[in-house]
Amino acid sequence: MSNSSVVTKAQESRGQGDGPGQIAPQVSNRELLRWMFQFLKPVKGLALIACTYLAIGVAIEVVTPRQLGQTIDTIQKMAAEHAQSDPGVWAWLIRGEGKAGEIRTDVLVLLGLVTAGAIIGYLRNVASMRFSMEMVYYLREAVYDKLQRVGFSFHDSISSGQLINRALSDLQNVRVFLQSSILSVLEIVLIVGGFVILLLTRQPWVALIALIPLPIWTWYIIRFSKMVQPKAKAVMEAGDRNVQIIAENIAGVHVVKAFATETGEINKYSKNSVELFGRIRARIRVFANFNPVIRAIATATQLGLGLATALMIIHGRMTLGDLLVVGWSMGAILGRLQNVAALNNQYQDAIVSARRLHEVLMAPPVVKELPGAPSLPPGSGAVVFDNVSFGYDATKPVLHDISIAVSPGMMVAIVGPTGAGKSTLVGLLARFYDPQRGSISVDGVDIREVNLESLRTQIAYVFQETFLFSNTVERNIAYGNPDASAGEIEIAARLAQAHEFIEELPKKYETILAERGASLSGGQRQRLAIARAILQNPRILILDDATAAVDSETEDLIRKGMKFAMQGRTTFVIAHRLSTVQAADMVLVLEEGRITQRGTHAELLRQEGHYREIAAAQLCRDEDIRRADSPSHMKRLLSPKAFVGAPTHLESDAQNEETAR
Repeated sequence: MSNSSVVTKAQESRGQGDGPGQIAPQVSNRELLRWMFQFLKPVKGLALIACTYLAIGVAIEVVTPRQLGQTIDTIQKMAAEHAQSDPGVWAWLIRGEGKAGEIRTDVLVLLGLVTAGAIIGYLRNVASMRFSMEMVYYLREAVYDKLQRVGFSFHDSISSGQLINRALSDLQNVRVFLQSSILSVLEIVLIVGGFVILLLTRQPWVALIALIPLPIWTWYIIRFSKMVQPKAKAVMEAGDRNVQIIAENIAGVHVVKAFATETGEINKYSKNSVELFGRIRARIRVFANFNPVIRAIATATQLGLGLATALMIIHGRMTLGDLLVVGWSMGAILGRLQNVAALNNQYQDAIVSARRLHEVLMAPPVVKELPGAPSLPPGSGAVVFDNVSFGYDATKPVLHDISIAVSPGMMVAIVGPTGAGKSTLVGLLARFYDPQRGSISVDGVDIREVNLESLRTQIAYVFQETFLFSNTVERNIAYGNPDASAGEIEIAARLAQAHEFIEELPKKYETILAERGASLSGGQRQRLAIARAILQNPRILILDDATAAVDSETEDLIRKGMKFAMQGRTTFVIAHRLSTVQAADMVLVLEEGRITQRGTHAELLRQEGHYREIAAAQLCRDEDIRRADSPSHMKRLLSPKAFVGAPTHLESDAQNEETAR
């Protein structure tokens, strides 16, 4: 069954990008209950089977004391008839007529009820367990599916520790409550209703006394719910922080050890654990006040019933069979009603957990996809940014009025200071976010009008921070193209200059990498990421400072190999090394979210501006550096005027390059 049957999808329509980090709107507890019960749709058949077995089991449980009471009354009458000449129990059982025959029949019926109850109890447990496990499966599938499809901005706003805790602890709280709300509530209703009806048929006044505590319990449970929900939420939030601290320290273990901060991290975890313990104690104190009140009401009811039945027996209005039925019935009723305390505990946890899951599963799409959107049509990779403006917060734009026209097969280099918006700009191309204004088209088609998957399979990224999976080298390279042959994987690795070090690994391409590729150097991880992008064979290739983690010699080898990979496809390169930028057909200088310069490397060297300044800082001759009045490297970056007219060799380099072109 698809997730569409589990999660109600928001109506999707074309529109501008939403603000990042949007979560589902707040809903009432009643709305959350209705939403939670949607998870029962995939398992409604199993739920019906489990409920059927439960109903049969309850019917047997109600009929059993009635039959037992009837048997005791028969025995009492038979004993009175033979008070003077008692023939003994065996004589009664041997005789087949009169009361003896009735007793034998009653005993056989009781044996049948006990046997049937045992069989139904077994079938009920099996059905209940299957119902529970399949519901867990669909819940987990829905959460994981949503986490895969939700936008980048959602992950930016909620930490991985919180998401892990919501996908595990909160999911289990909801599952336990859903199972209990179906089976336990049904059992309580059937048991109370069945035994009250049984009492009404034998002793109506006793049945009315048994119903007295119900409104009192209802009032107290509603009052208690308002007190415990904030406590439950506080416990879960502290649990989130515990998981987050653990996840961060496992992922960042090398940083922790490198800076010798183990003690500080242990103290941080200990402090949060103490806070978690304090919140759990506060929650326990609330429940400690709840349970005694519920038990006190039950005890008072039992004492009242005991007094009433005693008076009735004294006045001859109750038989021994009636007494047994009343005792059995009240034990069953009060026992089930006391389970309301545990059910209420589950409800309080579930309502808080459901609200946290609701924020994940019902988060509105940050990037909206047209229903039935067509795939991106074939093309050669022409890209146009038309007056694009974007901000993670719509009131604080990061990019302003970006307009670029890139012909198929061009190599575009993007340079600029840190925080200028370079990575954000190329991220818009694959619709990680949508701009608040303007449009982006690939091969003449607005990217908001095509299927997201078809768009992203035609764009390959090599990010600044490389992520590798705990799998073989071969599967990591073939991640975006799982059907690739071994030969194609090796060609991609050779182009990325990764083949040589792969051959030195213990099992070569079949070597299992450690988590996040921790067993490899930064440069090796980056080369595998480049090979992964090459193998995807996209029409648009984006290198986000992809060679920053490799040495100059390896960078030169990769650059030569990438020439073959770039042929016939449009390439965007974010780089800080001019050695990477020089080969670009177009260089864009991005400053404070605006394109301040554009042109070739040679053209920009002849213009005053940021590009010439960073070129001077990187390409300044040794003799200029050795001059006594030459500013330091840091001062160069801080004082651009120091380069005006000074690096005359840059102009000659530009002229030589222009001649070469």
